[in-house]
Amino acid sequence: MSNALSPRLRAAIINYNPAQPNALSVTEFCRSLKISRSVFYKIRDRAARESTAALHPRSRAPKTPARKYGPEVINEVVRIRKTLKAQGWEYGPRSIYYEAVMQETFPGDHIPSVATIARLLASVGQVDAAPKKRPKSSYVPFARSTAMSLWQLDAFEYRLSSGKMVTVYQLLDDASRFDVGSWAYQQHENSADTQDLLHRAIHQYGPPQELLSDNSLAFNQLRQGVVGAVEVFLASHGTMPITGIPGKPTTQGKNERAHQTLKRFLDASRPATLAALRRRITIFREHYNHRRPHQALADATPASAWEVLAHTPATEPIALVVLQAKAAQYIAARNRRDRDLHRAGLTITKTGEILPAHPGQAVNQAIVEVTSANRQIYYHGYRISLPTSLAGQKYYRTITDAEYLLADLTTAEVVFSFPLPMRALKVHDRHVASYSIEGVASSRATKQWDQKRVEYHHEFTTRRDQTPAVFEL
Repeated sequence: MSNALSPRLRAAIINYNPAQPNALSVTEFCRSLKISRSVFYKIRDRAARESTAALHPRSRAPKTPARKYGPEVINEVVRIRKTLKAQGWEYGPRSIYYEAVMQETFPGDHIPSVATIARLLASVGQVDAAPKKRPKSSYVPFARSTAMSLWQLDAFEYRLSSGKMVTVYQLLDDASRFDVGSWAYQQHENSADTQDLLHRAIHQYGPPQELLSDNSLAFNQLRQGVVGAVEVFLASHGTMPITGIPGKPTTQGKNERAHQTLKRFLDASRPATLAALRRRITIFREHYNHRRPHQALADATPASAWEVLAHTPATEPIALVVLQAKAAQYIAARNRRDRDLHRAGLTITKTGEILPAHPGQAVNQAIVEVTSANRQIYYHGYRISLPTSLAGQKYYRTITDAEYLLADLTTAEVVFSFPLPMRALKVHDRHVASYSIEGVASSRATKQWDQKRVEYHHEFTTRRDQTPAVFEL
């Protein structure tokens, strides 16, 4: 570089005269000094303009010196960070910058850039250690170009400070990230609460063209070959229910990421009741939609994107036969896959025998875990309590047209079963006492549970000819 040349070498370049007799050519002269022709001409041009100043390199100091921030600016940045963290919001340099911009005043009337805020926080030790993350450039994100073309639905369980477990649903517009209907319910995720959530959102904003969810039976049962109540409700408004590929949660990545933001906000106050939780969610939606800039939206708020983007809502109802055809396609594809892999559908009988699935028989199979904190299984939105002796283990669940079975994963022993359709005598707020189900059986029941089962068995026998079943699914 020219700035590394000594004054003696610069003087030789300036005094060089190619017109003298026996003088070297410019190329040979540059080669003898081990410099490039471009450096030669730069120094010569500078000497013509600045005379002897060309003997010395120019200053490397920046034309605009770096701004230095005093303690009052650092203290304000740290204060904003602590306030955001205490309230449960994200508190990184970008979030701090947004909050500072929205303040009426800031020390010195000049807000540092995002990078400078990061350096200031690091200088005073106000950073959280984090492992290196996968670079954003390695992801291939997708997003619809218009609002109302796709909504994303997902749910997560949340434990209140009172110890009670509730379910929080999040419903986001894919293009604008606008929260159209997040809400909380007291039961485990089920079709009834899902339909209520969607009804509230559609009543306020209208129906979207499509609704994306995971393959939870509370959201979408098409991959099981069944058209559920939620799918019928959506189709009646013109919305096509779609799901991600099983085992690929990144399809619902926007919702998964939104869960983190909402959980952090709720954990900051830990509401004790469902009503308090719903109030916190209302506050969150207002802040998230209207105040919090979103990086994926070029730092616009979801509400701004919602207003600016074109809206393409659903227009006409979808015929039920369309959903039925879609469910039939999933069943046909699964049957072909099973045949290709030489696998038989697994159905476990009460005797522990493993039988192949018969054509036309509906079989719903999964592995479920029963814990001491949650000794329940779920069927069509109902919570069915289990004996304490079944807690602390995973079971293979099989639901056929005729019965509901839980089997030991190792021995294939059927440990719990009841016939379908389910009939029970003790039902409270969609909570079913398992010993009150007609025909229920358990090979590992406690003595107390078995005594109650016998009592309700006699009650069923007494009422059989006098009183109809309490309910039937």
